[in-house]
Amino acid sequence: MLVPIFAFGTAFYLLFILLVCAALWKQKVPRDGDSKGISVIIAARNEEINLPRLLKSLSALVYPQNLYEIIIINDHSTDASMRILAEYNGKHNIRLIDFQDSLPGLTGKKAAIMNGINAARYDILAFTDADCVVPPSWLSRINSSMDNETDYLLGFSIMKRNPGAGSMRLRNFERGVYYALAAAGLYWRLPVTSSACNMVYRKSLFDQAGGFNGIGHLASGDDDLLLMKMMKYIRKACFDPSPEMQVVSIEGTDLAKRHQTNIRRASKFFHHPWWVKALSVFIFLYFLLFYLLVIRSLLGGFTFLAAYSLISKTIAEICLILLHFSKIRHIKLSVLYPLQLLLFPAQFLFYAVRGTLGGYRWK
Repeated sequence: MLVPIFAFGTAFYLLFILLVCAALWKQKVPRDGDSKGISVIIAARNEEINLPRLLKSLSALVYPQNLYEIIIINDHSTDASMRILAEYNGKHNIRLIDFQDSLPGLTGKKAAIMNGINAARYDILAFTDADCVVPPSWLSRINSSMDNETDYLLGFSIMKRNPGAGSMRLRNFERGVYYALAAAGLYWRLPVTSSACNMVYRKSLFDQAGGFNGIGHLASGDDDLLLMKMMKYIRKACFDPSPEMQVVSIEGTDLAKRHQTNIRRASKFFHHPWWVKALSVFIFLYFLLFYLLVIRSLLGGFTFLAAYSLISKTIAEICLILLHFSKIRHIKLSVLYPLQLLLFPAQFLFYAVRGTLGGYRWK
């Protein structure tokens, strides 16, 4: 029964990949030449190592000085973050908010972000993280992509262990796959995921959707869960794959921290809408069947139907990664597919179970 069930699941899996590819192929990024006001909002907690890199990149932004502001919220830092930020306060359009209080109903980062949103002068809000480095063209690209009808914009981010490290990492392959799903979710108006390190939305949209009401008690979800709340009010949403909008996220070498981050992200399953839950369950079961089929085939139970299903799955996945990685201009990551063929499903299965069990640390 294993082979027919896997073959049946493969048919749905191929349809799913076809829908993702269609979204990546058909989605067009708007272009608008009018200069608009932009408020950049960044929350920072104990980021003394990362802040100098971030601040240097922010000071190099190329955009009309009178049309943007950078609001950085010091979120209960106990290291030297406040001292570093104070040196930049009032320079390069940077405004510092020292947040040492709490907001009713808001947990963790959301309270700090809420302070930034309340203080923002402009309707267009651009977000990144304190461990990121933005390109000089970041705001210019956001401005051109946020036309008068676009309410939500997502950009790609590449991860590095340190500023001088390369990008050829299994982590970036995995990240690229999730960004492909995010792009497809925006196109089909059924959001699956998002990323707070490089997203843009309108303050008016945030207010219309009720802000963080309903998700404020969660330590995570200021990106994907918020997007899912806002989608019914969004006129247009898109993913901009261009290098001009891509940020670099410096992840560091702390494997324990990365492990906790993956658990936190996977812990939101029960807070997701039905389509994300259904997709997650399907992918979980399909990947589980995939491993069982591989094991059975290695033990001598290989059949034509099994071969056909596995080959179809592989071809579809290769088409998806070639299309997406070419659009984000990181096509070389595609060579990591043979390794991820077995590793990616294993990681998905592990964190799906571990995240559902809950229990993680957040700084």
